Amino acid sequence: MKTANRFKPNKPLAPAATTKAAMLFIAFCGNVQAQTATTAPASGADEKTLPAVRVSATPELDAATQGTASYTTRAVTLGKTPQALRDIPQSVSVLTRQRIEDQNFTQLETALDQMTGLQLDASTGIGSANLYSRGFLINNYQFDGVPQIFLGTSFTGSDLAVYDRVEVLRGAAGLLQGSGNPSATVNLVRKKPTQKFAASATASAGTWNFARGEVDVGGPLNGTGTVRGRVVAVQENRDYFVDVTNSKKSVFYGVLDVDLGPATALSLGVQRQRVYAIPFIFGLPRYADGRSLNLPRSTMLVPAWNRWSQNIDEVFLNLDHYLDNTWKLNLAFNTAPQEQDFKRSITRGTGTAFGVNPANPAASIYTGVRWQSEGDRRNLDASASGPVLAWGRKHEVVVGVNANDYVSNTRSSAFLPAVAIPNVFAFNPYSVAEPNEGPFTAGTTLRTRQYGLYGSARLEVTDPLTLILGARLSGYTTQTNNHNLLTSVTTVGREVSYQRQLTPYAGLVVALDRQHSVYTSYTDIFTPQTVQFNAAGVELDPIVGSNYEVGVKGAYAGGAVNTSAALFRIDQTNRAQEDIANPCATARIANACYVAEGAVRSQGFEAEVSGRVLPDLDISAGYTFNETSYLQDRTNQGQPLRAQTPRHLLKLWAQYRPPVDGQRWTLGAGVNAQSAYYAMNGAVRSEQDAIAIVNLRVGYQVSKQIGASLAINNLLDTTYYASIRGVDFGNLYGDPRNLMLTLRASY
Repeated sequence: MKTANRFKPNKPLAPAATTKAAMLFIAFCGNVQAQTATTAPASGADEKTLPAVRVSATPELDAATQGTASYTTRAVTLGKTPQALRDIPQSVSVLTRQRIEDQNFTQLETALDQMTGLQLDASTGIGSANLYSRGFLINNYQFDGVPQIFLGTSFTGSDLAVYDRVEVLRGAAGLLQGSGNPSATVNLVRKKPTQKFAASATASAGTWNFARGEVDVGGPLNGTGTVRGRVVAVQENRDYFVDVTNSKKSVFYGVLDVDLGPATALSLGVQRQRVYAIPFIFGLPRYADGRSLNLPRSTMLVPAWNRWSQNIDEVFLNLDHYLDNTWKLNLAFNTAPQEQDFKRSITRGTGTAFGVNPANPAASIYTGVRWQSEGDRRNLDASASGPVLAWGRKHEVVVGVNANDYVSNTRSSAFLPAVAIPNVFAFNPYSVAEPNEGPFTAGTTLRTRQYGLYGSARLEVTDPLTLILGARLSGYTTQTNNHNLLTSVTTVGREVSYQRQLTPYAGLVVALDRQHSVYTSYTDIFTPQTVQFNAAGVELDPIVGSNYEVGVKGAYAGGAVNTSAALFRIDQTNRAQEDIANPCATARIANACYVAEGAVRSQGFEAEVSGRVLPDLDISAGYTFNETSYLQDRTNQGQPLRAQTPRHLLKLWAQYRPPVDGQRWTLGAGVNAQSAYYAMNGAVRSEQDAIAIVNLRVGYQVSKQIGASLAINNLLDTTYYASIRGVDFGNLYGDPRNLMLTLRASY
């Protein structure tokens, strides 16, 4: 399926208005081409007749990837307007629809783990995962360019069937996002209805009883094509390599596009996802001295009654209107009510810091918790973008406002006293009877609001030099109320507020020629500190993550191949430090013993190439070198900010169409490699050696409409930990060797 290019305006002007409109275009925008007739007027013609004028509209860069068969894209939409990758003065990667299908990615966290510079931390098991970039947790997410507040809701569990592509901008992105970490911003771009009818069906089966069906149908709904629709449905049932664990998932996505007029388009949609799982939350412990227990990868060290479910319902709309001067007005809104319910426990050893005593392989099951939550994210963004003529040149301007409102209500109860596991090497998950958790005893109500006014300008200083300047003025408030559900007493928390937070942006792009550009940029992002206060009871200044970057980008073969290389440095300042002069014991209020004086640094190098480097060879390859350290910290001075961040990350995938059998065959191979890393529990060090995971794929195009593929993941069956947290818990094995057979039919 491929969506049509959108033009500004996307339909011709009415004949009576053509001449007037052309004059306005010429005067104010500079992107209308007027061509005077070269033939002499007919004899007797009125000498006052205006010469013929031809109006041509400039198409927007089309960022859609489905139907392009490409591993790269001409443009991304992270910055509100489509921009070519080489015009953005930061590191940007795109996971296209073609690559999603080639590598059979179904879950967002699995796909992000294949992208340059990103590292998956799966220490929370099925249903939730953390991703890191440049040593910092990624908590900046967008849907179709609309920022979301991320406070514990699971974006990483999103099914990829509904998305055209995933865009990732690494480093700070406060101009786009407001608050967050200087890690990366992930923009999930949904599929759009197509101009012509198209349909596809996919069936997959694989190791551990994996079974998945997917249907995607779209096209015009009326004779003129001004109303278009698309529906995606998914059903997936699967077990995992860990005993007992399984999940069931269903997804429905429907979107309707309506052309309200020649220059106005409305998009309305719903998205629903249901998941029920028996997970292995928080994983395995280790020996108290940091060594791996070397348990079989199938080991489940929690009772079989652990469970987790999640329901997400999202409604969204997008309204575009193009003015005659080629300015675009956009209004976007989404709301996403979510429900979660889980009952879980954690297994820890009985040795020092909960590690397992090497002389006594016993453990205990702790902290049984029943937890429910209902929450909603409401997000609004309104923007105007277009050209401005000044100093004899055309510049691009974006101005806008957005607002986010996140509210959640939770209920919980702790029900499980310690249950002994005499021998971790011989535990039966069904041996522990499911206890009655009793009534919910505690609850919270959390409300967080953020709003901002933003603007940016791409100034064409000279033909090769573009200066990008921008700023955002943000406000942020949050409040948590705690409820004793046994006594019906509510403790109202204080409202923490940050107002008039200014986030600057500056970038410089120099086009060396038609293929290459060099750039430098500065941007930052702020992170509210909502727990610690100073001795006077005042909120600490927000943490500020400043991102400095310099790099070079290339675009070849008309954008079919994109390359980049960058040096980056992130300095995060204002981190909370204990105020020794005002110790907690004598502070005036709880948690009022901190000052905003800590600082950390992350720096390194990244390089990437993606696209069709040869007529029959597609590649996506990225390398990252990253070092992190505490620059100013009373307890961790000189230590790595996050010891689990590898210094070296290599992500490589290549697919080749050999010149045999009419090029029906495709051969794919890839490797994910990383250097060693470790986790600390006090003075105890837990290590994961350097690893390289090899994946293969063989595909065959049976006919124009039908294709089949077989994927073999972890070909060498390497045993490794996908994440390590230390001796207590949070250590999960990576997937053993597994196979997946996929059949795809399209029309």
